[in-house]
Amino acid sequence: MTDNDVPYWPHGFFAELDEIADTDKLDTQRLDAMYERAAEEATTPLLENPSRALMQERGQLAGFEARLKARWGPGLDLFELTVVQARETGQWINAEYRPAAASRQDQQFEALIRLHGRGILTAQEVLVLLRSGFSTGAFARWRTLHEIWVVFALLSEGDEELARRYLAHDAVESIKGQREYEETWQALGFDPPDWTSQQRDELGSSLRQKYGASFLEGYGWAVSLFGGRAPTFQQLQELAKLDHWRGYYRMASHGTHANPKGIRWNIQAGADTRAIWAGPSNAGLLDPAQCVLIALANVTVELLQYAVKELITDDDDAIGHQAEALINQQPVLVLMNRAIQALAEIHKEQERQEKGLGELINRITEVLQDEPMLTARQIAERLGVDLDELEKALTAARERGRLKSETRYRPR
Repeated sequence: MTDNDVPYWPHGFFAELDEIADTDKLDTQRLDAMYERAAEEATTPLLENPSRALMQERGQLAGFEARLKARWGPGLDLFELTVVQARETGQWINAEYRPAAASRQDQQFEALIRLHGRGILTAQEVLVLLRSGFSTGAFARWRTLHEIWVVFALLSEGDEELARRYLAHDAVESIKGQREYEETWQALGFDPPDWTSQQRDELGSSLRQKYGASFLEGYGWAVSLFGGRAPTFQQLQELAKLDHWRGYYRMASHGTHANPKGIRWNIQAGADTRAIWAGPSNAGLLDPAQCVLIALANVTVELLQYAVKELITDDDDAIGHQAEALINQQPVLVLMNRAIQALAEIHKEQERQEKGLGELINRITEVLQDEPMLTARQIAERLGVDLDELEKALTAARERGRLKSETRYRPR
């Protein structure tokens, strides 16, 4: 065996590091070469077969997702059915009413149908996160759907001019993005911007002249609703009469921002506030799921109501269209209610089981403190519980904090 065949990492690396430490002069070039060689050797087997390197991790994840499905599957299936029904309703509205909207260049319909589509997309993203146990991320995505609902409610009750301003506000976001790109593209090594700064300023001047200076601010499309002043999102919530969701919105924000609350608490941690969460959990699915279902169902129903009210002009057809809209509306509401009910029952049963498990683990711990050498059968006899039930509790106690279902760093 040659020197090149002998693994360098970790023993060769530390031996050479000790050798350098014995010298008076620090050889930084040699150290850099050592670190590069060690890193390359350590990662080579991973890069040669990434799939094999991830086999254990993926096996744990598959096992966790199977357990989550066994518990939450019926409720999440109803969640998915609600989303599918809402999507099919949106597709029906688009096919049925777009010709009439297009003939009158209805900007309100265009804004609302696009917001509905964005809501469907967001709900599907939430479903993926829930099925994989990332309820904190799912709750954070609900924030987007809540914002869609707020904007949708205001636009559906507004007029054509408000919708026109909303769609035109896309240019304001482009100006902001252009300005930021101008400041960063060189540092990032990207191509120069397509627009010149002069073109960007000219577009801003054109929008300012057409809509007023406040239009260039955040939510500037809604200034007509607030006496010419650009509102905050909280003010939009209040005007849309959806500010009672503000507590949930703030709670969901902890999973979005890097604030200190977010690193100490998240919805999937349950009662364990000491853990540093770094993976999925089978807890905390109810709140994001029901929040998404309520928002999506309401946006869908409001879209139906708008389409029937605004786009039907022939009185002879009005009753038929209204009936058809109601038929499309009811399945969404029925599925939403059934899904929330099923998820709430699963959540309640999970809480009951967790409470019973926690109490049994505490009793086991008390017995073992006095008699640490007892067998499982002897502990079951002391506590008067079924041996199988006790062994499940012991397994849960050992695995808690180590299995994929509760991936976290545990502070000492």
